[in-house]
Amino acid sequence: MCESLISNLGSYSHMGVEEFLAPGETVRFASRDTVTYQDQEYEFYITDRRLIWFSSKGGLILKKKNLLSVPIEQVRNVAYEEKGGLVKKRARIEIIMADRRYEFSGTAQSMRAIYGELQAHMVPAGGKQGTQ
Repeated sequence: MCESLISNLGSYSHMGVEEFLAPGETVRFASRDTVTYQDQEYEFYITDRRLIWFSSKGGLILKKKNLLSVPIEQVRNVAYEEKGGLVKKRARIEIIMADRRYEFSGTAQSMRAIYGELQAHMVPAGGKQGTQ
């Protein structure tokens, strides 16, 4: 399966996305602002292995955590669209895989940064990842 979904995890931990990283996996990019995926706000990360949407809500003791991850080598294409006026521009990114599409949105400035990072980290067909 091309995605991992961890939903509604109860935790007494104060850690963020780091606790869900595989041994040796490192975060290469973290979005400045949250992004919206399926009507929910997420932090967006690019690691050396995956794209990660992560949400953590709640108090100090009980938290609700949601995580969606996609192996970066399975990304086939990335589409970008920007809309809005001079004051409030929004943008949308669509990640296209062989069997699925992921669409998320956010501020134009943040989404442009994410798009640039996605381009840098995509694995060309038969090649190696762009950024190490």
